[in-house]
Amino acid sequence: MNSPTTFGVMREILPRERRVALTPDGTERLIAAGHSVVMETRAGEAAGFHDDDYRAMGTTIALSNREVSQAADVLVKVHGPGPSEMEMLSHGCTIAGFLHLSNQSADGLRAIIREKEINAIAFELLEENDGSRPVLEAVSAIGGRVAVMLAAQSLLSSGGGAGRLLGGAPGVPPLNVVIIGAGAAGEAAAREAQGMGARVSVLDRDSRALTRVARRIDGTLTAVASRRHLDRAVATADVLICAVATAGRPAPKIVSRRQVRSMPSDAMIIDMSVDEGGCCETSRPHTKEESYIEEGVRHLCVPNLPSEVAQTASIAFTNAILPFLVAMGESGVSTALSSEPPLYRGAVYIKGCLRNAVVAELTGEKMGT
Repeated sequence: MNSPTTFGVMREILPRERRVALTPDGTERLIAAGHSVVMETRAGEAAGFHDDDYRAMGTTIALSNREVSQAADVLVKVHGPGPSEMEMLSHGCTIAGFLHLSNQSADGLRAIIREKEINAIAFELLEENDGSRPVLEAVSAIGGRVAVMLAAQSLLSSGGGAGRLLGGAPGVPPLNVVIIGAGAAGEAAAREAQGMGARVSVLDRDSRALTRVARRIDGTLTAVASRRHLDRAVATADVLICAVATAGRPAPKIVSRRQVRSMPSDAMIIDMSVDEGGCCETSRPHTKEESYIEEGVRHLCVPNLPSEVAQTASIAFTNAILPFLVAMGESGVSTALSSEPPLYRGAVYIKGCLRNAVVAELTGEKMGT
């Protein structure tokens, strides 16, 4: 076994983010394996986990995020470090989280990573040999369910809607829920919407993904996302859920402003891809207002949807990342990166050198040697 590793967890600072990267059970597993965990005080409070819960597992509670950063060999976060956290990063450390390093907003973080020769592991890029993305899919599935729950709540009169029920009632037809994207998020949204009695259609460009959804969720309508099918589906959607994303890249623009304009009155759009720029021309992230109106259609484009069920999402997130943290602890980060293919695929930088071709393509930065 490698020498003990210190894992650090900071409080998440993005607006509306309530999750924590490690639950008390997760810290217990790492500590039982001979490692240590340092957490910023109250880091888990918004998710329902208190400092005493962590102390009971042997976790060290630090008074500031700077203390955590200075102590940690591996800094574990839900999201990448923000501007106020970047300068705290230690030379040669490892950061792991949903880093989105191809975004223009990550220019500062990429510069710090190069300067301080940091290992940067993007959870959204961790990929198993079968092509599955265990961390991204676990989080996306929760986000899909939350999207439908928010839609149902927002359709109520008390939620600012027209007072409609997704599943209708005897003599009242159900609403049309159109989901673009048949991945983990789209499939979870389809299952949740159908469970509420809605009429559900799923569109995707991948016919194999559509076949999988149709086989798993009886009664769901599916169609290849051609221009004709998109036009027809969007124009009849009472609720449009956008669940399109390409790992490591900005979300493609699938739904045009013209198509949004064609939607029924009292229609609603929930763009789950807004963290990557959104796949709807009218989408923009918002954190202060609950929704906004564009082209006569109500938009809910809140980043970090899984945070609405922060405790459940934190547990799922911890469960998904623990095998990779354990691997890094057992053999050390460098050895784990070379011996664990999913970790290597998720490593955007190794010792400050860029290893990801997509980030190089989108940012113009040269690959390391």
